[in-house]
Amino acid sequence: MKQEEVASLFDQHAASYDEKWGRLAPLNTALHQLVEAALSNVSGSARILCVGAGTGAEILYLANRFPGWHFTAVEPSGGMLEIFQRKAEEQGILSRCSLHEGFLETLPSGGPFDAATALLVSQFIQDREQRIAFFGGDCGSATGEWALGFFRFGGRPGCRRLPGHA
Repeated sequence: MKQEEVASLFDQHAASYDEKWGRLAPLNTALHQLVEAALSNVSGSARILCVGAGTGAEILYLANRFPGWHFTAVEPSGGMLEIFQRKAEEQGILSRCSLHEGFLETLPSGGPFDAATALLVSQFIQDREQRIAFFGGDCGSATGEWALGFFRFGGRPGCRRLPGHA
């Protein structure tokens, strides 16, 4: 799927996205708990990059559990990002968030990041080699057909920094 198609698709569904996927709340909660466990040893003042942030469910969950973390949300859909911004403001965490409308390669250098997540986004990277490159080869869990990935930087052998965000 081309980048402009991804952004357009999610713009069209932004207003109803949370309601539509609400029936999968148990799965989302499990994913958020998995990320929480995987990143639990990251610094209390960590900088977390969230690629494909959507309406912000993952960041809102993590922000409540890690009050010292700062999040950079990368999301190609302006509609989804607007909803996340409203929610972050309502929950009082907007000051801990940097929002970027676009794709990872358009993110101005805002790193280094202590960790990064990309939950349920790899299915939009249809070329296998591009998917492997996106997830850093041996660093991410999405080198095959997986649809989630998370990374810890700085202390894990074999982990690479995301391109342009050293």
